[in-house]
Amino acid sequence: MGAKALVRCPGPLAIPTIRSPYLSTQSPERSNLRPSSELRSASRSARAALLLAAVMHLATASTAFAAPSVANKSPAKVDIQTVEVKMKSITKKFERSDWKDPNTLDEIAKLLDDVETRIARIKEKDKDWDTSSFETFFSESTAKWKKASEEVNAAHGEMQLDLERRARFTTIGDRHGAAIQAGLMALDGQVRGALGHVREDMGAILALPALAKECEDRQYPTIQKYYEDEGRAKQPKVVCELAGNHQKIAETYVSLAAKARLEDQLKVDQEALTALEQDGALSNVWLARFKNPAAHAKQVASEFAELTASASVTIGADHFKPLEVQAKKFKEVLAAAVRVDRFPKVWSTNDAKLNGSVSGQVKSFGGTLVKLRTSGTTMVEKNDLGIPLAQSTRGAALVRVASDGGFCRLYDDVGFSGTYKGGGAYAPLSYSSGIEDEFKVTVCSK
Repeated sequence: MGAKALVRCPGPLAIPTIRSPYLSTQSPERSNLRPSSELRSASRSARAALLLAAVMHLATASTAFAAPSVANKSPAKVDIQTVEVKMKSITKKFERSDWKDPNTLDEIAKLLDDVETRIARIKEKDKDWDTSSFETFFSESTAKWKKASEEVNAAHGEMQLDLERRARFTTIGDRHGAAIQAGLMALDGQVRGALGHVREDMGAILALPALAKECEDRQYPTIQKYYEDEGRAKQPKVVCELAGNHQKIAETYVSLAAKARLEDQLKVDQEALTALEQDGALSNVWLARFKNPAAHAKQVASEFAELTASASVTIGADHFKPLEVQAKKFKEVLAAAVRVDRFPKVWSTNDAKLNGSVSGQVKSFGGTLVKLRTSGTTMVEKNDLGIPLAQSTRGAALVRVASDGGFCRLYDDVGFSGTYKGGGAYAPLSYSSGIEDEFKVTVCSK
């Protein structure tokens, strides 16, 4: 409740002693005379007069207490009365259940500002007026208001931070999506084994510390309650715990990736061996790998170690040994494949003018042209307006490379073309495409 001003009152009223002229100063006990009838009559009159005087005095005293307070006589009258009213208003607002509402706190602040201003004016206008009760109320109310305001401001500030965190976290995938995905795959034990994927995923894993720093700076776990129904990759707590354990995640990833890398390479190597066995398909890359199984296994191990070195996890020296064992089947498969004649019989046209351009092409990798045949059909390429651009044909080339070890390479889709020169004339056909990394092994028959 609001404190009230101390009202200054005049000193206690003195009730005058009324002495009737009709009373004797001598005590009756000490008098030998009996009062006469006149004297008794005078005594009754005196008592009546005394009673009347007493009534009049009480009436006067009552009037004095009912008079306006001393505040009404102070030159700071308006400010004093206003402060008392404002104090009551402040007290009532503090008693409200929602008094910590920002709007109510603003109203209290305005009232306190006015009270402070008026207390200063009271002191200025009436230096004798005791403002201590006003000042005590103001001090206590201000402290109460300040504490509540700080709580409200802190809550509002935290709410604002939450909004900023949520806005930033919404785009977490744009910055760290690959790292989160790679980390979750490591946790689930479902890492990818292709060399390109290991390179990509290991790079993503190494980016987890940056995500951990952002989590710490932004305090993302504090907004977890807004994302409980989202997938793991979109939950702050999951994402930040993942990033915080980046070293362990990296170690786990390397161990899992080593296994996946071996399995993937074994599968790819086997697919290459199967293609050679069934179709005679081979390439310069596979030929180099399979000709030296030990070197192949060592190369795979070296590439993996280089990609994962930063995780400080050592993979056993014999981890990739199964690649060497499998690659040793190559010689047996190759021996069977080279006994099959795969040269397309439907391409039988022998155009000696084309041999030169093909011979020059295969010579670049140590090859010698053994046989060249074409379809014998020439196609004309035209633009949208029907104007000739070039003529072309296709064929097959049989090539021997000394370092291959006795078999021939079949390039079964070799292209030849000659540009249109105008007037119905074309440039001579020459090699344009088809002698690439891949080929088929076959017998070297002419």
